[in-house]
Amino acid sequence: MTLTASFKDKLKQAYAVFAWDMKSCTGILTVYSILAAVFTTIILTLCIVIGILIADSVGSSRTEAFGESIQFFQIIASGMIYFLTIIFTIVYTVQIYSYQHSKRKVDLYGSLPISRTVLFISKSASAYIFSLVPAMFFLGIIFIISICLGQPLTNEAISIYLKLIIGTLACISAYGLISVCCGTTINSVIMFIAVCVVYPLSAMFIKGVVGGFFVGFYSGIFKDHFIMNALNPLAAYDGINIVYWLIFSVVCIAASAYLVKNRKMERAQESFAYYLPCHIMKVLISFLVGMFLGVLFGSLNVFGYGYLGFVFGFILGSVPAFVIAHLIFYKGFSKLLKTSIPLGGLIIVVVAAMALINYDVFGYNEFVPNMDNVQSAGFIDGYNFYRDGSNNLNRVVRDASDDFTDKEKINSVITNHSEIIDSTDFSSTKKFQNVWSEMVMDNMPFRLGYFDYAFAYKLDNGRVVTRVYYNMQSEEWYYNDINTFDVVKTKEYTQNYTAMMKADFDSIDEVEIMTNSVEGCYLSNAENRNKDCERIIEAFRKDFEADKTDGSVILAPLQYIDYSYDNAYYGDYNNIDTYKDEYPEAVCLIEIKTDVKNYEGNNILDVFSGGMYLTDMVPKTELYVIPESYTNTLSVLKEIGVLNSDNEINENSDYYSWTGGISSGY
Repeated sequence: MTLTASFKDKLKQAYAVFAWDMKSCTGILTVYSILAAVFTTIILTLCIVIGILIADSVGSSRTEAFGESIQFFQIIASGMIYFLTIIFTIVYTVQIYSYQHSKRKVDLYGSLPISRTVLFISKSASAYIFSLVPAMFFLGIIFIISICLGQPLTNEAISIYLKLIIGTLACISAYGLISVCCGTTINSVIMFIAVCVVYPLSAMFIKGVVGGFFVGFYSGIFKDHFIMNALNPLAAYDGINIVYWLIFSVVCIAASAYLVKNRKMERAQESFAYYLPCHIMKVLISFLVGMFLGVLFGSLNVFGYGYLGFVFGFILGSVPAFVIAHLIFYKGFSKLLKTSIPLGGLIIVVVAAMALINYDVFGYNEFVPNMDNVQSAGFIDGYNFYRDGSNNLNRVVRDASDDFTDKEKINSVITNHSEIIDSTDFSSTKKFQNVWSEMVMDNMPFRLGYFDYAFAYKLDNGRVVTRVYYNMQSEEWYYNDINTFDVVKTKEYTQNYTAMMKADFDSIDEVEIMTNSVEGCYLSNAENRNKDCERIIEAFRKDFEADKTDGSVILAPLQYIDYSYDNAYYGDYNNIDTYKDEYPEAVCLIEIKTDVKNYEGNNILDVFSGGMYLTDMVPKTELYVIPESYTNTLSVLKEIGVLNSDNEINENSDYYSWTGGISSGY
């Protein structure tokens, strides 16, 4: 007999389900509320007390310290509610969907005048409401306290709203689909945990293999890409790729509604109601464990050759992992041989695919184009490259293919590329060793803006070919082993990739004008925007645009000058006499230092620079010669009192700084 009900009746049924779930989850909601209230109170008290103590110890204003302490309270308390909600969302969801895994409850709900679809969707709505409403209530209290105490809402705290809305929806819909496919609550929980852990780790291994074996491939395009966490619903709490997670949630809900409608009631308390997700998960688990042991054995050069070690390790890891996963899901060896066909297919596909890339069948690694086939080319030196953090590096490198059309410069780019290819270790073992670094390096602070050298070519057929290289991919070549000056010190390169020409004024921390090694004028722009700094940069850019010579004023970054082939500059780089032979019309030097946070991934470099000297490796300092022809720049320097009429440093300037032979900007 088919049940028919009006929309009003369905709403009444949904409300009745909500009331039942509210009763069953009352204890969990109470625990959440108590924890949230206690933690919020403790955090507020600690932040206020610590703020006052700090104010008294350093002698600052209590009012100012109180405002900062409330801001910390807002951020910390909101974060606490955020993580507490994630944990309890899983608890609510497991409790609410557990009815599908009990024959008694399935029979009970099946006897009620409500369709399976309405029942399932109503329970999904209950889980969503139980997760979000208490969270929004406590977040609201935190924000009201902050506003009443004079502290406006921070962007970090406000963003938590959106993260919770999207993340909770994705997690509930994903677990709902898993619970429909599983026959027991234990299997549902294990499957959910496995999806959230195994899939992203497997994606990281694939990313690592691509970056490790295709040397020169920019693996950074995978960073924050939805494919890295496509099946991991917990990743939705990051608030990234919102459109994808909305689509993901809708698909999961629609699939769940369809499957629950056709689910056999007797499947409750059996291992699975639908077996496909189980097969997929067993294959993923086998792949992850196999890749771990395979890459480990390959990088350790087992059997004297990386690829042979990988094959041995992959089989050694994937087969037991498959068997163990089967035992956990099926509670025994039932159907083990019958369901082992996907494992055999996995081993064949992975071993074959790794053979293709290990032996570089497609010639990717050693590809350097013939100059006759190149329309234009580009080169970016990662040590002399200003990158706005908002720019997509992959797009920047591809766009570089239009930089040079001159045959001589194209030949220089190809020559530099060939030198890297000739000195890079392409052995099988080295490639497997590269996999580990490629898996994690994108988020490490010493990635130098993500690359050391980048090459781009536009071929005659219109195809754009790019290669991006990192120091850690080879122990044989380093940044000072390749002479890139003939490309870096060009007008095109300076215009496109230097901070002097590309950085916004707020990102330039320091400007120093020098004529000799012991004195100069130092202009700080780090805290309050200095209009004189802006005037100097604007005047320089105007002169540079009008300059018809090819890069006649740019010097390499200080790192190059001190540690590269221009040893004549070493130790005296800030003396104009050092450059008179190369630049006879040189009047003075301008050194600028840019905000290191503009280099994506390097915003915590200064924390480590004392012990690892990583700051020296960041292209944040640039040095330029100012010739007599740069009339706009020289005019501004005299107007603000930095230079005298005879082009010497004005010792009476407010910006004057005696350096004692060491540039204050370095």
